Amino acid sequence: MSPLFAFQLRRVGRNRQYLLFTVVLPAAFTVFFTQVFAGAPGGVSQEQAAATMVAMMAYGAIGAALGATVRLSFDRASGWLRQLRVTPVPQTTVVAVDVAVGMLLTLPPLLVVAGVGRFVNGVRLGAAEWAGLVGVLWLGSAVFVALGLLLGWALEEKAAGGAIGILTTVLAALGGLWVPVELFPSGLRAFARVLPSYWYAEAGRDVAAGGVPAVLPLALLTGFAVAFAALAVGVARRRPLTATAG
Repeated sequence: MSPLFAFQLRRVGRNRQYLLFTVVLPAAFTVFFTQVFAGAPGGVSQEQAAATMVAMMAYGAIGAALGATVRLSFDRASGWLRQLRVTPVPQTTVVAVDVAVGMLLTLPPLLVVAGVGRFVNGVRLGAAEWAGLVGVLWLGSAVFVALGLLLGWALEEKAAGGAIGILTTVLAALGGLWVPVELFPSGLRAFARVLPSYWYAEAGRDVAAGGVPAVLPLALLTGFAVAFAALAVGVARRRPLTATAG
């Protein structure tokens, strides 16, 4: 483990907001949504419990990915990126560390919410299905790591914090993570299907149902990841390393 990676991981991991909003809150939502519906006649089916679990795994991972990477805006404002530029650490290593930290920090919400689904709500999947579900959602979180890097380079420090909260809410609410898209009006259902969060959860639902992700969700998620990464690179080349105008 490189010293820079260890430093960045400790730096983000000590953030209590990360623990609350990306691990504790999705786990609590998993219990809340299923227990509310459990009060209805017949309770919550295995399919509903699994779907809720997948949605909350996706919600937590999205928040973790964006929260871990949008801090680039704060690093530019503080001069940390400029300081790194004069060290022997290559810029490619700095970017690789940011990506690795973002990807690694999506694992806790995925594992914790999966544990809640299994041991609290009784979701039963085979060992291969559990591994596949966590693996697919972990790899899919690269989309939101790339989006967070784009926001971190594009936004100034004062705008980044509010933007990440708004964007996470939009991706969750309108992407069908809090309420199934089947309950949306027709216009909102169509809009949900242009959001990466919808297809991210859809890939997870395919695995939880005992299958493999369909080609369409995987292709769209790959396209989103490539587009966000390309835009992030383009913006990074034009942005100053401190939060000055431009």
